[in-house]
Amino acid sequence: MNDDPILSTHGGEPAPGLEGVPRSDMSALETAVPKLVDAALRGPVVLTRHGREAFVLMPLDVWRRIWGASPRPPVVVGLPLD
Repeated sequence: MNDDPILSTHGGEPAPGLEGVPRSDMSALETAVPKLVDAALRGPVVLTRHGREAFVLMPLDVWRRIWGASPRPPVVVGLPLD
């Protein structure tokens, strides 16, 4: 899988009422997500951002097995989105 960004194919003016944010063509995302899920069903998938490892997408049974073997539950800290 490439580390290329999903580009917007929007070529016109932004829609009214969206404060200048152009609409994105969701077809690239609709194609990519099922492929990522299918790949994750075969085993963990490392996702990158700007060429650096950022996330792991894995089957739920693997995640449960990892955290079930942990001596204490994971600490999840919510960070505000920018």
